[in-house]
Amino acid sequence: MLLKELIRVTINLEMESVSIFEVEAETFGRSHEKGAEIKEIFLRLAREKRTRLKKLGGYFKEGTGFRERSTQPSRSIEAAMRNHVSRSERAIVCYTGLYKQLTKQIFKDAMAAMLADERVMLADLKAFQAGFKK
Repeated sequence: MLLKELIRVTINLEMESVSIFEVEAETFGRSHEKGAEIKEIFLRLAREKRTRLKKLGGYFKEGTGFRERSTQPSRSIEAAMRNHVSRSERAIVCYTGLYKQLTKQIFKDAMAAMLADERVMLADLKAFQAGFKK
């Protein structure tokens, strides 16, 4: 994938994650027995993604603003967790690709930090997901 395309895919993936985390925090926060915990975790992850998204926009001088989009939550918390884990795994692939293609050390360091953050987030998601498996 070309660098410019990889940047846009990464930014779009992060924007999608923020939107879905926020929508599902409200949806499952009201409807699930562990609602308060789900809402807290999903909103924290959305804030982390939003912060990372702003950094990406600053590094690459790309627009990271949100457009009004209809975001549908998953039908169940189990499905939501599978989707979040999958999205996080795709983000790791994108950050790895960015790290490999960038040449300036300051940008490589930034992508390495974002990659490390995403790996921690993936581990957190998998640990949280394990609590919902039957």
